[in-house]
This record gives sequence, C-alpha cells and structure tokens, in this order.
Amino acid sequence: MGNALGSLSHLTVSQPLTAAGSAVFAGGFAYLAASSGMPAVGVGAVSAVALLGGLAAWGATRSLSPVRESLSRLLAARGQAAPARAAKETGLADALDGLHDAMLESGRIRVALDHAGAKLMICDAEGGVVYVNKALLRFFGEAQEDFRTAFPGCSAKDMLGRVMERVQGEQGYGATGLPVEMVLGRRTIRFTLTPVAASGAVEAGTVVEWQELSEAFVMTAAVKDAVAAALEGDFSRRVAVDPKGGALAEVVAGMNSVGAVAEETFGDVAEVVGALVQGDLSRRMTGRYRGRLAALQHDFNDALDWLGETVRRVQSTAEQAGRVAGEIAATTGDLAARTERSASDLGEASAVAGQIAASARQSTVRAREATELAGETMGVAQEGQNVVGQAVDAIERIEGSSTRISDIVGVIDQIAFQTNLLALNAAVEAARAGDAGKGFAVVASEVRTLAQRSAQAAKDIKGVIATSNGQVAEGVRCVRGTGEALGRIVAAVGKVSSTIGDIASEAAEQTKGVEAMSGSVTQMDGGIRQNGALAQRSAQAAGELLEQVAALGDLVAGFHTGGAASTQTRPARRPVASVGEFDAAPSSAIPTRRVANGGRHLNGRPGF
Repeated sequence: MGNALGSLSHLTVSQPLTAAGSAVFAGGFAYLAASSGMPAVGVGAVSAVALLGGLAAWGATRSLSPVRESLSRLLAARGQAAPARAAKETGLADALDGLHDAMLESGRIRVALDHAGAKLMICDAEGGVVYVNKALLRFFGEAQEDFRTAFPGCSAKDMLGRVMERVQGEQGYGATGLPVEMVLGRRTIRFTLTPVAASGAVEAGTVVEWQELSEAFVMTAAVKDAVAAALEGDFSRRVAVDPKGGALAEVVAGMNSVGAVAEETFGDVAEVVGALVQGDLSRRMTGRYRGRLAALQHDFNDALDWLGETVRRVQSTAEQAGRVAGEIAATTGDLAARTERSASDLGEASAVAGQIAASARQSTVRAREATELAGETMGVAQEGQNVVGQAVDAIERIEGSSTRISDIVGVIDQIAFQTNLLALNAAVEAARAGDAGKGFAVVASEVRTLAQRSAQAAKDIKGVIATSNGQVAEGVRCVRGTGEALGRIVAAVGKVSSTIGDIASEAAEQTKGVEAMSGSVTQMDGGIRQNGALAQRSAQAAGELLEQVAALGDLVAGFHTGGAASTQTRPARRPVASVGEFDAAPSSAIPTRRVANGGRHLNGRPGF
C-alpha cells in the first residue's frame, strides 16, 4: 500500500517524538479548520494530516525548542498567548496536555475520514500526496485496469502523481472550488480541489475530493435513451435505479413510473385502435386511470359507443338502401329494355312510314302521269273517232260507187244481152243469106262470142261487185260499230281521266299527310331513342348505385359492434321483364323508405 501512496511511503513512525509532533500539528490544523468554517467535515484535520508527513519528518531530528516555538506559533494562530520562557516547564506541560487533547481529536477525525464515503486525498503545498482515505484506496483497487489504461507503463507508486499532473494541466485548475473532470479509462472522475491556508494566508496544502461520475453518466445516458425512445413512441424503456438512492434516483424512479403509466395508457389505446382497425368496435379502454387520463378514457369509450351505434345505423341504412337500389335497378332495367324495344318498333314503323310516304309520292307521280296519258288517250280516241267517221263516210261513198258500178254493169249486161240477140238475129239472117252472108255470119259469130264474153264478164263483175257491196256493207257496219265503240271509249277515257285526276289530287293530299305522319313518327322515334338512352343511363346509374350500396354494405359489414350480427346481403339484380309483360306501373310499385331513425341525433352527435 505504501508504494501506491507516492511520497507518503517515506513517512516513518519509528520515533515517538515524530508522532508527538504530528499530533500537535494535526490538532492545530484541526482547530484552524473548525475556526475557518470549511464546508468539508474535518478538512482542517485532513490538511493537518497531509502536512504532517513532511513536517514531522523534518522535525524528528530537532530539539524541543523548535517544537516549543512551533507550539507558540500554533497557539498564536489560535489566538492564545504563548507561555513565557520563565515558565518553560509549565508551558511545555501545557503543550503536552494540548498535544494529548489534539492527538485524541486527531485520532477521532482520522477515523472519521477513513470511514467516510467520500474519496479524499491531501496534498502538501508542493503537490505531494500526504494522505489517502480508505474509500479512495478501495477505489484504486477497483479501478486498477482503468488507471493502467489511462497511464500505460506507469508504476503504481507514481500513479497518483501522474493523475495530479494531469489534473493540474486541465483547464480551470487553480480556481477555488472549481471541479475538474477527467476521463480515466472507462471512468469519468470529477476532482474538487480545496486549498488549505495556514496563518498569514500561506497555502499549506490542498484537499482533493474524488467523485466518480460514471454511474451518473450511465444513468443519464439511460435516461436520455429512454426519453429518445419515448419521443419515438416506445414507452417500454426503464432506467435502473441506483440502490444507494439520491435525488437522481428519485427522479429516475418517477420517470419510470410515468413511463409505466404512459405505456399502459398507450397500450390500452393501441389494443382498442388495433381492434378498431380489424373492424371490432366492441373493445374498450379498461385500465384504471386518474385525472386527465380518466377523462380521456371516458371520452374515448363514449366515442367508440357513438361510433358503434353509428355503424349499426349505417349497416341498417345500407341494407335498406340496398334493397331499394335493387328494386330501382330492376325497374329501371325493365324500363330501359322496354323503351329500347319500343324505340326499335317505332324505328321500324318510321321506316315503313317513310316507305309509304315514298310510295305515296310515287303513286302521285304515277297518277299525274296516268292523268296525262288518259288525256292523250282521250285525244287519240277522239282522233280515231273522227277517222272512223271519215272512214264511214268514205265507205258510204264507196258503197254508192259500188251501186253505180252495179248499175253500169247491169247496163252492160243488158247491152251484152241485146248484142247477143242482135248477133243471133244476124246469124239467122246470115244463114238465110247463105254464102253471101257467111262473112257477116262470121262477124255475127264473133260479135256473139264477144257479147257472151261481155255478158259473162258483166256477170262476174256483178258478182264481184255484189260481194264487194256485201263486204263494204259489212265494213260500214264494222266502221260504224268502231265509231260507236270509239265514242264509248272516248266517254270512258274522259271518265277515267277525270277519275285519275281526282286520284292524283287525293294522292297528293295523302302524300302530304303521309309525309307529315312520317315526320311525326321520326320525331317520336328520336324522342323514344332519347328516352331509351336516358333509361339506359338511369339503369347504369342505378346499377352503379347498387354496387356502391353493396360496397358500403360490405364496408360496414366488416365492423363488429358487439350487438346483433348484421344480416346484410347484397341485393341481386332481377331479370328484365319481356315486352309483353310491360304495364304502366303505379307509383306505389317503387316503395319509398325513410332513412333509419329519421336522422336523429345520438348523444348530441349528428346521426345518419
């Protein structure tokens, strides 16, 4: 141990006088410390012990006279008069009595310092270590590795000197009471230096208090980590409390309690919110809280109650809205299909009306053309009637000419008959005349032959003329019949022309009516097609509404409110009815429903 104390290892207690001198000086310094009101307990005594080593070693070889002088100075420092030289022996006895008392007091102070919890060290005016208490010696034993790390290669007896050299080299050294902090290996040490002055304000030494800050730093770092974790939302961190107690330990214990309360509160809230995320509205904050946390718990549970009731209402409303939307979608789908079919039928009717209008226009044109043709036919028939009349006249004239020719042929026949008679008479006469009349007889024979031939030709001509007269008569009859027929044809053609004119006029009127009807049908077709488009869009909107209502139902169906289970089902689309089934449905076919609870307010909060 002596090697670890540096210059303190040179002290010796082999001489009683040294011990006596040490005790005197210890008592004196203890008195100085008590008189000066130093804050540290026994600091004067510790300073005296620190100065003891050097002074006792120096005075061990001296005579009692210097001791008496030292005692006189000590008494003077305490404000007491030194004994006179005449009373030398009495003064020495008094000094020995004081020495005895000081030794007792110094022993008690040393025992107190050795058993003190503070780590104390005393240095003389030159900085040499003269005293180390047991607490500091124990600390040296515990921190050997850290000291060797801070001062590699340094011997144990020089370790304190090296520490003091570093302390003296730190900034702020020399200021009274100003602590100096130093890192030695894994430990942080705070040195508090308190100078001790003798009489005449002469510095007699320095009391150095060692305070290890490692535990405080560790605790502070743990507190910082816990605070940082709390700022990040982690309230599970706790800081180990120093069993030795202290103000910092009480603060840490309080902080741990606050963290526990915060962890419990936020854990309870997290469980409820987690259940809420999963759709479970039946969970509540069940912890026992006080103050604002209790108010928070009450308000939070009330909010969950209100939210659960709201979700139940939304579920009921969504179920009813789903049914209504399904009926609307089905009805709108039926209407859209029927309107589409009506539009298709009316489109076909519009096309037929257009065709009828075109046919009527064409019939009007044809009737107009027929009227013109009837007029032309009537003109031609009249011309034919005129021609037939002329033909009748010509045939009548031919008939007259044939009669005259027949008369002429009769005359020629009579002439031929007379000529034949004359030729016969001439032949008779020539026969009577004999040879003289042979030439005449030949002539008469030739004349007779000619007369017979003329009679035969006349007969033939008469037959031809008779046949021609019969044919002419027949032609006249036919021409007259043709003229009469042509007359009837002309009359009929006139009537036909008049009728065709009337038909053309009526066809024109009908064409106008059909065109107006076609235009009306076209407008109706456009309107019905627009209605069909609107009905289709309405059906599509109703389908989207149905899907949105179903989605809303699916959304709120995932919430468990803790009451009766929701029986909400997705409304199915009904098939579109056929055209034959369509009837004008009354307004009561689509039921009207009010929103659940009529939009009342629950607990002062707006309801759905």
